[in-house]
Amino acid sequence: MVMEEEKHKLTDDLCQKQLVDPHHILVDGRNSKQGDGQKQKNMNEHLQLAAIIKGVHRQLRREYRANAKEHEKVWQQHTENEACLERYAKAMYRLATEHWSVNPATRIHWCRQVMLEYFLQGGRRIALEKDAKRVYHEKLRRNHQMNDADASNTTPTVFANDKSCDRLEANVESDIKPEIKQSVTGKIRLLDVGSCYNPFLEFEEFDAVGIDLSPAKQTVLKCDFLQLSTYEHPDPLNFDLHDLASPVTRLPGQSFHAVIFSLLLEYLPSPAQRWQCCTTAHSLLSSSGLLLVITPDSHSQHRNAPMMRSWRQAIESIGFRRWKYQKQDHIHCIAFRKVCDPHPRPTGEDRFVDMLYIPQDLTDACYDDTPSGPVGEDNEEKLNEFLSMASELPALEDDV
Repeated sequence: MVMEEEKHKLTDDLCQKQLVDPHHILVDGRNSKQGDGQKQKNMNEHLQLAAIIKGVHRQLRREYRANAKEHEKVWQQHTENEACLERYAKAMYRLATEHWSVNPATRIHWCRQVMLEYFLQGGRRIALEKDAKRVYHEKLRRNHQMNDADASNTTPTVFANDKSCDRLEANVESDIKPEIKQSVTGKIRLLDVGSCYNPFLEFEEFDAVGIDLSPAKQTVLKCDFLQLSTYEHPDPLNFDLHDLASPVTRLPGQSFHAVIFSLLLEYLPSPAQRWQCCTTAHSLLSSSGLLLVITPDSHSQHRNAPMMRSWRQAIESIGFRRWKYQKQDHIHCIAFRKVCDPHPRPTGEDRFVDMLYIPQDLTDACYDDTPSGPVGEDNEEKLNEFLSMASELPALEDDV
């Protein structure tokens, strides 16, 4: 583990350098040796930057445990440490823009494609139709049970008569009509939480607002999402997002079509804070809006499948329904849509809160299997593996 002072000095030194895109290095022929050396340099610098990010995450978890899991106290102290926040923002910005962006199939592009498919290419309508059919068939099932209870044992029961089946499509269209009227007609209103540098500004389909505890660019507004409040607005989807200014402390409810948590939830040291973020996102989303969650995981899809199932159950209990899921090499990509009829709040709500766990919550072991020192020139296999991982999310999660 690098000492705190050394990490700070390392970050300041690194911020004065210009990293080289590892995919543009010549490694064949007479340039092979020089290329290998440059790859080593990129790998070492990348791991050093990632160590800064992981160091902050680990420190937050340690303080959370040391303070009897008083997450509000720990978070307040963290937000007051401006130097730490600035170093974190610089390291994350360089990782995102100089290492992860070399792969076109990044988390950013996945989010973009999902939003376009859902809002502009018919995905939302299909989802609403499925909801309406599900409700309709549930009504038929209840009627069927009531008929069974009233009828004699010799009377045959019918689940649905021909007339009710013929009316299904008409009922579905009638049920979803109010929702369809709220379809996106202009740009998709997007809130990127923990944005760092607001990468969605480059896409013309979005009216993107980026917020972060410590913005790396002026295009991002300063905001502590855990302290954000919402209020009622007479026309929230016409609220002018360009009127927002730092620091953002309140936003109109139901004023965004999409909310993005990209590498956000694992930053927070407690399940309660992750839960709070999801409930705030629900209040900020318009009807049938999308919550997009990206979380790192370089293991196989099945390694942390129980955690993903737990997250799904917890988030759906708030009033979401999962719409799309993809496991990429180093990340889980999940899209939840806000449903019109949120599930009733369970009596034992704490059970769902605790289900938003990460592996590091379950152990005090804060270590990983990624090298922290220089990589030897003879380790070609490790270098090539690193370059593959560097295209998206290398070494950000702690292996437990």
